[in-house]
Amino acid sequence: MSRRTIGQYSGETLINVKADVDEVIRLLENLKGNRNSMRRRILSGIGTSVKQAVKKSYTSLLHKRSKTLYKSITAKIFKSGAAIKISPKAERSNILYGYALAKGSKIEANRSEFLTFRIGDKWVKKHQVRLKPVDWVEGPAKRYLASSAYRQRLEELTQKEITRAEKAALRHNGGQG
Repeated sequence: MSRRTIGQYSGETLINVKADVDEVIRLLENLKGNRNSMRRRILSGIGTSVKQAVKKSYTSLLHKRSKTLYKSITAKIFKSGAAIKISPKAERSNILYGYALAKGSKIEANRSEFLTFRIGDKWVKKHQVRLKPVDWVEGPAKRYLASSAYRQRLEELTQKEITRAEKAALRHNGGQG
C-alpha cells in the first residue's frame, strides 16, 4: 500500500505519463516573452485536459459509488515547470487508495480477525483480500496523449500563447506594429 512518508507518498512514482512539449516551446522561442511562463501555461492546459480524460473513464473502469476518489484527482505542475503530475489524493489512515487500486494491494483485517463486506446480497468474511491492479489513471492518460484531441488541444494552447506574446509585444512597442 502507499503510505505517507515525510510529505511524500511512496506510491506517487507509480503513475508516469510523459507528454513532450519541447517542440512547441522551440516554436515559441522566437517570440518575446518568458518561456518558463509559456511552458507552465501550456502544461497547465494539458494537465487539465488529461485530468478530465481520466475522470471521464473513471466510472467505466472502477464502478464505484463513492465520488471521493473521483473528486481527489488533481493536476499539479512541478515547481521547476518541467512536468505535470496527475494524482489521486484520496486517502484514509495515511493510505492513498487511488494508488492502491492502480498498483494492486493486499488488505488485511487490523482490528478484528476478519474483514466483513457485502457482495451482492451476501455477507462475506475473509482474513485478507487481494486487490487486482486497475489501470485507471495511466491508461486513460496515455490514450488521451496519443489521441488527436491532445494534438488539437496543444495547438489551441500554442495559438493562445502566440496571441498573448503578440499582444505583449504591441504593448511593449507602444501600440506600433
